[in-house]
Amino acid sequence: MVASPMQSLNTDRRPPRHRRRKQIRRRRAGALVIVVTLSFMAVWLAYALPAATPARVPEAAAQPTFAEKAAVDHRVFVATAGDVELLLPVALEATTAIGYHPVDNPDSVPFSPQGERVGGGSLPLRLADIFAGGGALQYYLMDGGGTNASPATAGLDIGAVPGAEVFSPVDGKVVSLQRIAISDKYEDVELHIQAADDPSLLLVVSHIDRPGVKVGDTVTQGESLIGRVRAYPAAIEQELSQYTSDAGDHVQLVMLRVTPDITGL
Repeated sequence: MVASPMQSLNTDRRPPRHRRRKQIRRRRAGALVIVVTLSFMAVWLAYALPAATPARVPEAAAQPTFAEKAAVDHRVFVATAGDVELLLPVALEATTAIGYHPVDNPDSVPFSPQGERVGGGSLPLRLADIFAGGGALQYYLMDGGGTNASPATAGLDIGAVPGAEVFSPVDGKVVSLQRIAISDKYEDVELHIQAADDPSLLLVVSHIDRPGVKVGDTVTQGESLIGRVRAYPAAIEQELSQYTSDAGDHVQLVMLRVTPDITGL
């Protein structure tokens, strides 16, 4: 049976209007889900993957701590002897420990340590351990090998990595530069500086290498390079090593009272 022309014109194969609307809404919802998902993934990747350039840090957030400022300015005073203040002679980042001990010279003047005394024990130290929680220096008292010829704080050992620069702890004048032997076997350098603030005091600096000054030179506290920390022979056991994570290499300071029989000063 052949359909009439009127019947062909009335045939509509499209879905009803409400069905088309539902299909459009579903397609729009699907597209929205895809867009949201892609946006979420883009944000996640931006945080999860390292950026090609580092993020900018506000200047206020990068202000150095007390320790960092001191390392740059060389403004950390480690001890006093009479009226003379002694500056930490090596940079903070190179310092491993600070220890006091008696010496064999009865004419030595005891140091008055700055900071807080801490207990003994074989605890490896890093830069942060040199400072107490409040920012004060920390130091140890050592037995000095049983020597009782001087006060307990007559010798000051500043632990530092070998090769670290050593600056003058005081203002003064170099009056002596001697080559000595440790244990009658190992060569060492002993530098004598007459303190400008009290000419009756003579600072003896030892265990340095490559002296950067000569007799007669005027030195400035924290600015004049007087040498570098020497590496001790492995055969010598250093007492400071019980407080550090290395062999205990250090520069030693001793203050002497100048007597009238010392000439040339």
